[in-house]
Amino acid sequence: MTTKTGGDTMSRPPFSPPLRGGLPPSPGRRPLRPGHFLESRFMRPAGITQDALARALGVSRRRVNELIRGRRGITPDTGVRLARYFGTDPRFWIALQVAWETHAAMARLRRD
Repeated sequence: MTTKTGGDTMSRPPFSPPLRGGLPPSPGRRPLRPGHFLESRFMRPAGITQDALARALGVSRRRVNELIRGRRGITPDTGVRLARYFGTDPRFWIALQVAWETHAAMARLRRD
C-alpha cells in the first residue's frame, strides 16, 4: 500500500500491525522498550530494515538505529511518522514511550 506525503510516496508494509490504536501496555507489567517493541512487533514481522524504515519515514538511519537501541525515545514527531507508516494512532507510539519512562522513573524512586 502506498500513500502520498508531501510529494513523496510512502510505501507501507502489506500487513496488519498488531496492537492498533492508542492503548499503552498493562500497568502491572514491565513495558517493552519502545525501540525493541518497534523492531520486534512491527519491523521484523514485515521484513523491514532500519535503512528502509528510515527512508520511508524521511529520517536518518541513525535516528532509527538509536531508537531501536534505546539511545533515543519516541518524540511526537517520530510518533506521527510511525503512525502514518504503520497505520496506527500516533498516541499509541507516544503511550509506549510514556509507559517506558514512567516505569523507569518508578524503578529509580523505589531504589532511593
